[in-house]
Amino acid sequence: MNNTDIIGEYRGTVKNRVLTALLQSYMDNLDYDGMKSILKEAGLLELKDIRGVDPEGEIDFFSFKKIISAQNCLLYDSSHLLSEIGKKFSFYLFPFGKVFEEIVEEINKLIVADWRVIIVENRAESVIIRVDKCIFCSEIGVSCELFKSFLIHSLEKSLPSDFCVVPYEIKENINNPDHNSFVLKLRIEKKNSS
Repeated sequence: MNNTDIIGEYRGTVKNRVLTALLQSYMDNLDYDGMKSILKEAGLLELKDIRGVDPEGEIDFFSFKKIISAQNCLLYDSSHLLSEIGKKFSFYLFPFGKVFEEIVEEINKLIVADWRVIIVENRAESVIIRVDKCIFCSEIGVSCELFKSFLIHSLEKSLPSDFCVVPYEIKENINNPDHNSFVLKLRIEKKNSS
């Protein structure tokens, strides 16, 4: 599809690395049939063989958004499952070895659309992230569990293994049309040695 024909909020591109990581995390959490169900709902069943996707290529944002909308429809009110998908998505997109600032910078480059992820504050004991127009939860009534989990686990992977990341001050009204712009406050804590 020629991306110049797509207007407004659906204009943009998504690197195939992102798509492959997302599909792989669907496979891990929902098995092959679950991944196929999401792609079928999106009308993109041809993407089911993720090994055949060129990792250096890209898809138009409109097609990617159809996959996210299908996911949010089929997994409606499944916060824990979306959180697990976000955790695996973080693992497949950025395996160990990247600092958190690089991950945030790169996610903004891998998904070029009308959205932005910004580190507002980065201290030894806490990190505050602002997400403007999160593309993973823009539908009314859909929480941002997938992307919040992605950010939490991306930060956790960049820390020494005896530290964990705990979100705090989460106030999200998923019925507010602007709920997809939010601030995520994360505390970095040392794990209990018990």
